[in-house]
Order: sequence, then C-alpha cells, then structure tokens
Amino acid sequence: MVTVSEGLLETVAGFVDGPGKPGSGAAGLLSAVARVDVGAGPDAIALALITLGTQARNERDHPRAEVLFTLAWEVAAAAGDTPLWVRARTLLGGLHRIRGRYTEAEEVLREALAAAETDGEMPFGSLVGVCNELGILFKYVGKFDEAEEFYRRALEVLEERGLGQAPMAAPLFHNLSGLAHSRGDFAAAVEPGRQAIAIREQSLGPDHLEVALDKAALAPVLIELGELEEAEALLTSALTVVEETYGPEHYETGVAVGNLAALAYRREQYARARELFRRCLRLKEQALGPEHPELAVTLNNLAILARRSGDSDRARSLWERALAILEGSVQQGYPLLAAVRRGLDSLGPEVAA
Repeated sequence: MVTVSEGLLETVAGFVDGPGKPGSGAAGLLSAVARVDVGAGPDAIALALITLGTQARNERDHPRAEVLFTLAWEVAAAAGDTPLWVRARTLLGGLHRIRGRYTEAEEVLREALAAAETDGEMPFGSLVGVCNELGILFKYVGKFDEAEEFYRRALEVLEERGLGQAPMAAPLFHNLSGLAHSRGDFAAAVEPGRQAIAIREQSLGPDHLEVALDKAALAPVLIELGELEEAEALLTSALTVVEETYGPEHYETGVAVGNLAALAYRREQYARARELFRRCLRLKEQALGPEHPELAVTLNNLAILARRSGDSDRARSLWERALAILEGSVQQGYPLLAAVRRGLDSLGPEVAA
C-alpha cells in the first residue's frame, strides 16, 4: 500500500509554495523530490499532492487546491497509475463544481468516468466516487434525471458487493435526499435522508460533523412537510456541532443558518427570517464569491421577504441579481430559475423614474 510520510508532505508542499524552485509541473516536482532523497515513488508523490489538495479545499483555499489536484493527475499520468489519476481528476472536477465552474467540472469528470469504466483493474471505489460527483454536478445544474442515474449506479456498485448500508453509501443517500428536495418531492426525500443519518451515526457516533450535516440537510425537507418541531431539533443539534467545528463565519455555518431562516419563515417570524437569511448570504458570499450560483436561493428568499414587506424595489433588485447569476449556469427548466422569473413577473414592469 502506498503511504505518505510527513517528510514527503513537507517536501511536496515546499515545492508547490516556495519561490524559485527549479523546474515546473510534474517533471519539476518529481525532480525536486528525487533530489532531497525521501525515497518516494511517483505514486506516493501523487497521493501527497491529493492529501495537500484536499486539505486546501477543506480550508477553502481553492486556487491552491486546484494547483495541487492538477499536479496530482499529471504525476499519476507520468507514473501510469490510472486509479490515482481518476481520483485526482474526480477531486479536480468536484472543486470546479464547488467554484461554480460547471462546464469545466463536467468535462473533467467525464474524462475520469471514461477511465474508470475502461480500466479492468480499477478499484470499485473510484467508480463510486466519480458517479457521485457527476450526480452532484447534474443536480446543481438541474439535470435531475441524470443526477439520479449516477447516484443509483453508484449505489448498485456498492450493493453488488454487500455494501449497500456501509459508510460509503451514506453520502449517496444524503445526495438522493437532496435531489428529491430539489425536485420538490419532499416525501421521497425523507427516507434516504434518514438512512444517511442512521448509517453515519452507527459508524461515526451521534455527535460527528458528518451526522450534523446530514441532519441540517434533512431539516428543510421536514419544514416543507410541516414537521417543524423535528426540523428545529435537527437544526439546533446540527448548528451546535458545525459552529464548534468551523466557527461562526464558515460556509457550513451559513448553510445551517439559512435552514433556520426557512424555519422562521414557515412560522411567520418574518423579521427573524430576514435577519438569518442576510447572515446566510453574507457567509456564502465570503466563501463562494458574489456571483456563485448557490447564492441564488438565498437571494430569492430575501426577495420574497422584501415583497411581503412592500419593498418592491428591493425585491426586484434581489431577483434581478439572482436571475443574472442563474442564467447561463443552470438548465432553463431549473425550478429556482423559474421561481425567480415568476417573482420578477409578479412585480410587473419597472416604472421609469
């Protein structure tokens, strides 16, 4: 099994970060590591790059993560290690999706899928990983049928090996629940959402961050179904864990806050909902930038609140910003895009001053 020492991580990080390093790209990195004689082969170097890239992604240092994942697949390609190449490309595609670069994400992930399908020695986890990433991507752009197809395919791979309820399956159930939520089929979202929580509680314990994120994702489904008390209990538990892990200014904190805002809105606590949605928007903007497609749902919610309070100008401004973000990023039939357009139409034509 390939292992990565602290010394190798430090050497690779130093090459990527340090100015004036000799050489560039995969060849330069391999040469630099060879000179310090850490005894690492290309596969270990690629794995070190993946490890560092994942750390950078989790710290939301996306430009550095992109450099590291790109170097990882270049090194894996030079070494002829197809599984590591697929893993690095899958991570890179997922990073493009996180950054809202959906076209690039699909291109990279399609390449990874083709390699995973054609290599007979490929570990099954590689195919599961790339199918899951493609499912997430297609959910974000509104290709819901294709998203479900990839999630189901990944689950079938696990079920064929008796792993349909294993920890690897939890993210797939989480994502199937989120997909049903996006489709507006809230009843269908409940069972996979509960499965994700149950699997991860059994394997990780009830207070783990991943369990908290599963709870935060199921809560808005329960809000739509009118199960407000359970939704509040899930959100309160989730937000405690998320804030303890990441702090009050993190993206995941913003997601949980947005769900609490939805709960307040459902309870007709409009002032509190507005305050929470504004905090959610601020945290998402800090993490994702001002034009990321994920901001549109919060902008739409704030526009609805503005119209309800009689501030049509504010509502129009928010919906116009959401529309500009979504057009060109999602499918024309995407439900949120349609909702934003309906909101603008409900205000009537803008009157010139």
